[in-house]
Amino acid sequence: MRAFEAIIHQVIDEQALSRSALAYRLFDAFLVLAGIGAAVAATQPDLSPAVIDGCLGAIAAVWVCFLLDYLARLWVAPYGIDLSDRSVWRARLDWMVSRNGMIDVGSVLPMAVALALADWVPDGAPLLAVLWIMRFARYTTGLDMLWRVLTRERQPVLGVFLIFVLILLVAAVLAYLAERHVQPEHFGSLSMALWWAVTTLTTTGYGDVVPMTPFGRLLGGFVMICGITVFGLLAGILATGFSSELRRRDFLRNWDLVAQVPFLRDVGPGAIADLANILRPREVPARAVIARRGQPGDCMYFIVQGEVEAMVQPQSHIMGPGDFFGEIALLTGGPRTATIMTLTQCRLLVLDIADFRAIAASRPALLAVIQGEADRRLGLMGQAHSPGGTS
Repeated sequence: MRAFEAIIHQVIDEQALSRSALAYRLFDAFLVLAGIGAAVAATQPDLSPAVIDGCLGAIAAVWVCFLLDYLARLWVAPYGIDLSDRSVWRARLDWMVSRNGMIDVGSVLPMAVALALADWVPDGAPLLAVLWIMRFARYTTGLDMLWRVLTRERQPVLGVFLIFVLILLVAAVLAYLAERHVQPEHFGSLSMALWWAVTTLTTTGYGDVVPMTPFGRLLGGFVMICGITVFGLLAGILATGFSSELRRRDFLRNWDLVAQVPFLRDVGPGAIADLANILRPREVPARAVIARRGQPGDCMYFIVQGEVEAMVQPQSHIMGPGDFFGEIALLTGGPRTATIMTLTQCRLLVLDIADFRAIAASRPALLAVIQGEADRRLGLMGQAHSPGGTS
């Protein structure tokens, strides 16, 4: 039973890179798109009843799949968790109230509740299939990043929002005063003028309400310009916040990964900070070829987790966490001297050739260490035709 639980966990784990896990995620995405597509198609009035019934049946089948997925995730939730301070069911309860748990329950519970209150018809419970799009949030940190950006930039965002409301109210009052006698059917009340102000300030411009007086037209042009300015300002604040958050996230993640490499751990905090800004993490599944012998080399790799095999004659060489490869091609400008294949799922740090040359100029001590290791490996290859280290 424990082995079967491990297999299920490996397949449905969002962070796993195995082929089965990737295939399952693709299948999950297919079900989401198929379910939403069927919900949209079922509302088309020109389709035959048989096709509509088929769409409703497809939605029901997808819902059953998502229910089984939820039950499987609930079952394996305690897997790999330290249960010394909690019970199995407490671990499952913690997962249920987690972000992913709420996403999964949101895929099955609303439709089940709606089915109890309405019939299984195109304009009933099946319409809630549109909620399945939130399942994609399990595989991205975009929503979490957006929340952090809004939290960090709440003061300037709130300031822009207050400016928006101020312009909206003032424009509505002025339009009401200018147009109420000319167009009482459109500007006869402040609430009606607010509709015009909203559509104009957001530059939507439905054209259903148009000022007729000269002052009203002048006011409309001014409100349009204010709308462009306000939304441009908001876009700039959010873009800057996202850029800062991305740099912060990448730096912290890369710092943690760099610190796990013994070779890089001793180069000093300044060098680690420089490397954290330029190294790029890469997840590679097992039995994947990273580099091929004879090809030009444009980057080098540091191994954080996993093992790789350097396939050269007369014997292969296995490297693990803390090792690096690919440096000889960067130092000599020649082609790769070995084919590198992953033996297990690996986490690597990639240093591009342009960044390598920049760090070599600013951190000569780090370059000397890499150069020394490359010379040692080239010497071993020359003596025994063996890749004690490879590129």
